[in-house]
Amino acid sequence: MIDRSSNRPGPRTRQVDPRPTALAPPINRVSLYPGTRVVVPPAWNRCTVYPTGLYWRQRDLMAEIQWLSRRGFIPVTPLGDSVDALTDYVQMPAGWRAYGVSVPVGGTVQIEVQHAKLGWFRLMLVDKWGHPGPGMLQAAIAPQPILVTYKNPNKEATAVYVIVDDPAWWSDAKNPYTLVIRRDWDPAKVDLSQVKMVAGLWGASPSVSAEFRGPSLTGPAVFPH
Repeated sequence: MIDRSSNRPGPRTRQVDPRPTALAPPINRVSLYPGTRVVVPPAWNRCTVYPTGLYWRQRDLMAEIQWLSRRGFIPVTPLGDSVDALTDYVQMPAGWRAYGVSVPVGGTVQIEVQHAKLGWFRLMLVDKWGHPGPGMLQAAIAPQPILVTYKNPNKEATAVYVIVDDPAWWSDAKNPYTLVIRRDWDPAKVDLSQVKMVAGLWGASPSVSAEFRGPSLTGPAVFPH
């Protein structure tokens, strides 16, 4: 028996509809973070039953992101090259959060989300335009990936963006998820400083709730250099 009781305030109502235009709230409900052009992700209805494949298809975050990008930049938390894990929770009441990872030419990165209620989570992997670019298709078509692997097929280092989706809001300050980043290269020996994380439709908005773990620096909202 799943306890769905919660003291959290309910989000604005939204009808689940596979059409991208129906997913977007009225323009006057889209707000920006003060002093920026980064949008505040609007609310989705909280998922109260175990999500099925149909539910995940109807919760079209890619269409949402494309629509929101017309109003401003999508918030993303850049991850330093020495970060190998972090704990965090999704933005409420949107139910998702995005992170950016730099990958060298030919490099492979594996990203996994861990949580006690793992069956309610999924990961999405997209490029700077919010689409599943080359090397990301498998993650895009999987019904509910909780682990994604990306091998950079390009001729230059690039940034990829992973979205943690938690539509039932199981993650919070007392019960965060863990995001594990595994690389097949030594960050100390590969210079990725030229990779632009703020590119395309993404705008930097570091998560103040994240705690990072890496070989050099760790702590709330600390990005290793």
